[in-house]
Amino acid sequence: MKSALFVDFDNVYSGLRRLDPEIADRFAQQPMRWIEWLTRSLPAPPHAPPGAASSRRLLVRRCYLNPQAYQRFRPAFNRAGFEIIDCPPMTSEGKTSTDIHMVLDIVDLLQHEVHYDEFIVFSADADFTPVLRKLRRWDRRTTVLAIGFPSAAYQASADLLIDQDEFVRGGLGFDEADDAGDGAGDDTGPTDRRAEGSGDDPDTAAPAVSFDPVALADLIRAEVERARRPVACGRIAQIAIAQCGPISADWGGKGTFRRFLEALDLRPLVIDWSTAGGYIALPGMPMPHAGAPDSRSHDVAADPHRPLLLQVNAAMGLPLLTSAEIGFLLDCLAADVAEHPFNLTQTGKRVRDRCRDAGYGISRSDVSFVLSGILLGGHYFGHGPDDAVSLGQKLIDNVLRLCLREQLVLDESQIAQLRAWATPASATR
Repeated sequence: MKSALFVDFDNVYSGLRRLDPEIADRFAQQPMRWIEWLTRSLPAPPHAPPGAASSRRLLVRRCYLNPQAYQRFRPAFNRAGFEIIDCPPMTSEGKTSTDIHMVLDIVDLLQHEVHYDEFIVFSADADFTPVLRKLRRWDRRTTVLAIGFPSAAYQASADLLIDQDEFVRGGLGFDEADDAGDGAGDDTGPTDRRAEGSGDDPDTAAPAVSFDPVALADLIRAEVERARRPVACGRIAQIAIAQCGPISADWGGKGTFRRFLEALDLRPLVIDWSTAGGYIALPGMPMPHAGAPDSRSHDVAADPHRPLLLQVNAAMGLPLLTSAEIGFLLDCLAADVAEHPFNLTQTGKRVRDRCRDAGYGISRSDVSFVLSGILLGGHYFGHGPDDAVSLGQKLIDNVLRLCLREQLVLDESQIAQLRAWATPASATR
């Protein structure tokens, strides 16, 4: 598959830096690491030619960069084979011409004698929505990395949206030693990635763990039959770890739990990934669906905030957690940052583990949404109030901004309801 890559450096770097400066610096200083991930591990967008993912070639690599602010990163991108297009500020507010340069270059390649199958855009700037739609009309595949919370229209215009967390873990190497607690259900974006070892060597792989796939499949079938209802894939991941030990280091060479599970012969069981978390069931069992009560240990349907949450979720992806779940998550987050310095990946992992250990069906992507919402809303952990109530209100402040961007206007009672939803029960004790 012939691909062209366009990187809005200022947009991606500044977005990552608001999440974690260390993550941003690795993106800027080690582009060959994530280039290798793009070419070797990133799945192809839908409707790409068969075998496209394994043969992706980045024929064009262009980085659009403000030399006045980011000149120090130029050598790394030069070594990674990028053409660097200087985009200095054009206004007193610091606005550059990156977007118009990128659009013109993309349109120019549409007329090129080489037929580019895929256009990869690294930017969260919704101004690129029209060009993505133009590429679709010309029957080209589009893949987008957007740090933060890209607009719904921008997301819908891309064939493949690279999950931000997957890029951080797989592309930049900030991998977790144990991803099993969520199962495959957090595979909201591309999930093909090689297992990585420690250090900065992207070719270092965790040793393979031997296991009996037939015995494991029998164990999974027995679990589903015993439950007599769809079983969350997170539960199946825990069973796999209990049976096979440290298999989660690379999931049997498959890289992710989702691919590992799909490689097992689980007939007659069926797997449904359409709902956050994923479910596995016997044929004929009604699967939970988006917007329906799921199989968490807490009664989601009984939550009085549910109708409003569904409305906000449809507009900008707010996690469908009960007030008890979001409150417990915020309490765990406040407790963790009181005990440890904040680090995006490690804090997120510890918070998720605390929630899981307490029996809450809170996924890695739920925790990531909350952390990103707080950080991108302008909060700096360790430099302001980090109590659960304050963090919850910071999260809602960002949610309200995103709702306005998506033209979802909430009245005062709905805003108050959202704020009440994100107020931990511990605040009223």
